[in-house]
Amino acid sequence: MTANTASKTLALAFAALVAASGSAWADSTREVTPPPAPAPARPIVSATLDGAQKRIDAGDYAGALPILTQIVQAEPRNADALNLMGYSLRKTGQTDLALQYYNAALAQMPRHLGANEYLGELYVELGQFDKAKERLVVLRAACGEDCKQTKELEQAIQARGGRW
Repeated sequence: MTANTASKTLALAFAALVAASGSAWADSTREVTPPPAPAPARPIVSATLDGAQKRIDAGDYAGALPILTQIVQAEPRNADALNLMGYSLRKTGQTDLALQYYNAALAQMPRHLGANEYLGELYVELGQFDKAKERLVVLRAACGEDCKQTKELEQAIQARGGRW
């Protein structure tokens, strides 16, 4: 190979190297737009009272709280959601908050069977039997002696030693 041919070959190789490294360098310095984030996975249970109730029925009170929070934020006067929020909070040991939610449910619907029963049960847990008996009076007036909620609150009071 002659010196002239070698120089031309070397020049072509160098040009190809510069071109290749130049495009790589240009790629590394240009602004890169990340791909769009994938859509979030669908929630396992939608924010419905039925979805919250399913969690509660399974004993997943903490799992029901985010669902109920969404519902209460969207419908702050929904007595059923307020009641279930109180129930789930009570079952997770947050009795002060539970009391607030039960009272909010009763402010919307004073004769709400579930809220009266669960508030009565909370009072039993706190040893406040007089207040539990007040809830029992409301339940008896709202649904009678043979009502499920009345019977369950009576049993809760008796089980904890509360007397009539």
